[in-house]
Amino acid sequence: MHERLLRSKGLKLTPQRLMALKAIEEGGHIDIDQLHDSFNRLGMKIPLATLYRILGELSSVGILHTVTLSGQKTRYEIAKGDHPHFLCEQCGQLEDLHITMNKIASIAQQACIHTTHSVSIMLHGICQNCSAFPAIDKEGS
Repeated sequence: MHERLLRSKGLKLTPQRLMALKAIEEGGHIDIDQLHDSFNRLGMKIPLATLYRILGELSSVGILHTVTLSGQKTRYEIAKGDHPHFLCEQCGQLEDLHITMNKIASIAQQACIHTTHSVSIMLHGICQNCSAFPAIDKEGS
């Protein structure tokens, strides 16, 4: 699958590109450090600059989508079209929400006087897992 995707975008099949796609697909939404760690765990030593270049190439041809979070490193995911995300403010888990964006995007674009290329929606809150096991406050009370 990844081989066909790279070929369709005119990119060479390299072990590094294939490994990056596999790690991102498995991780869902991962940042550069998590990707670097996955390479290291497999014994593939690769400079961070090379990983940034690979991620830039894959993003520029539309294979990857970036998710920018305030105060955090950019996360990467396999492009699946516009979709909203949920970010847990306690554990940092980022997940896709399977909601059709057509109506939301249409309303947002109509309200905007500028030319838009995409719509991004991020819901923030506490995930079910963290709700079930609340964090202990720093004072231990």
